[in-house]
Amino acid sequence: MKKVFMTTIFSSALLLSACSGQYAGEQLDNVLQDTFSAEKEYRDTQSEMEKLEKNEQQLFESIMGLTQEQQEEVSSQAQEAMESADQRLELLKNENESMQNAEEEFKAIDTVIEETDEDSLKTDLTELKTKMQERFEAHADFAEAYEELTALQKELYDMLLNEETELQALQEKAMEVNEKNTAVQETVAVFNERTEQFNEMKDNVIEELEKEEK
Repeated sequence: MKKVFMTTIFSSALLLSACSGQYAGEQLDNVLQDTFSAEKEYRDTQSEMEKLEKNEQQLFESIMGLTQEQQEEVSSQAQEAMESADQRLELLKNENESMQNAEEEFKAIDTVIEETDEDSLKTDLTELKTKMQERFEAHADFAEAYEELTALQKELYDMLLNEETELQALQEKAMEVNEKNTAVQETVAVFNERTEQFNEMKDNVIEELEKEEK
């Protein structure tokens, strides 16, 4: 049976640096700091998610090494894996709330854009806003795929709890899990790419603001 590879989203924090003393720079800095703070719980969930995922994989590998005569132990470990999956879903819920709060905080950039007189800066800030929106959308895509992955994993654990489940059925379900995991990995890659693009754009805007101050 194929190993079930579980995934974790890689934390890509906003790389905040000192803004210029210019009014627009101070406003932007405040928006970024508030957004970064709102994402704290999202960042905090990453290590806990990873621990749960690794433990579940170890449980699954252990289960597959047991025999039919050890069904009681199989059931115990499968139930533990099921509970772990539920914990991950709760963490995902908290992560989503954190990102939604961050999205609300980032809306304050509209005020910065509106109060900026310089056309080039207004354009840069608008593009920065668009890129951050793409990042939030990428996270929403990840969360949806991750939730679907966890649902499939729970179905697999439930099958393991039933001693009448045939090996072929387990193998087919494991293949579904692996396929969905690949899709999750793809959403993670997109989210990280959007974050890196945002950070680069943000750094460029800050650099331009600092140049204007000199």
